[in-house]
Amino acid sequence: MSTETGPRPGDAWNHMTVLGRSADRVCVIDRRDTRHCLKFMLPSGQRARAGLRRRVQRWRAGRAPQRDENHAELRAWLQLSARLSPQDLQPHLATVLGMYRTAYGQALCCERVTLPDGAPAPSLSTLLLGASDYPATSLCAAVDQFEQWLLRHRIPLFDVHAGNLLVVGDEPGPRLVCVDVRPLARVGRIARMPGWFGATARRRIRRWAQRLRQQIRAALPA
Repeated sequence: MSTETGPRPGDAWNHMTVLGRSADRVCVIDRRDTRHCLKFMLPSGQRARAGLRRRVQRWRAGRAPQRDENHAELRAWLQLSARLSPQDLQPHLATVLGMYRTAYGQALCCERVTLPDGAPAPSLSTLLLGASDYPATSLCAAVDQFEQWLLRHRIPLFDVHAGNLLVVGDEPGPRLVCVDVRPLARVGRIARMPGWFGATARRRIRRWAQRLRQQIRAALPA
C-alpha cells in the first residue's frame, strides 16, 4: 500500500499510528483497542493521483458515501460471512467488525493481524523487497495453502495485491492472511452466489496463485 503523498506506515495520522495506506484509504491502530485497526477514507489532498476510472469512482463515492471503498469491503465481508463460519474465515481473512463513527469521521473497523510479540505482521510485498526471513519455498507453500483454501470454500478472490497479504509465522510454516476483501465486490453478482463456482473462477485463482509464486521465486532465494 503506497502512494506519492500523505501518511506512511509508522507516521502519526490524527494521533493514531499508521499501519498502511492505499490510494484512497489509510489504516491506523485503534487507540481505544489496539487489537483493532481503523480504515479511513483519506481527504482528497492526501490521495494519490488517479486515472479517469478512479476519479469517476471518487466522484460517485463523494455523492453517495455508501459507494466508497470502506462500504465495498464491508459488503464483501458480509456476503462471505453469511455463508461461511468464523472458523472457516479466520485462518486467512482479517475479521471485519463493522463501520464505526469516530471523532475523525466514519471508519471501517477490523481485527489486526499481528505477530506473537504484538508487532504488525509484515506484508508479502515487504518481504519480497528483501526483508524476508523465509526462503522462497516456504512462502510458495503458504501461497499453495491459501490457494487451496480459496478453492475449497469457493471464494472467487483472484485479484489480491501482495501488499494486502500479511504473513504470519505458524507451525510448520508461514500463513497468509488477506486484509482487504474488496476485490470480491468487483466480481460479478453471479460469481458471488454460493451455488456458482465454475471452471473460470478456479482457473483465475490458479493463474493468480501461479503468478504470485513466480514473483516470490524471482525475488527471494530458494
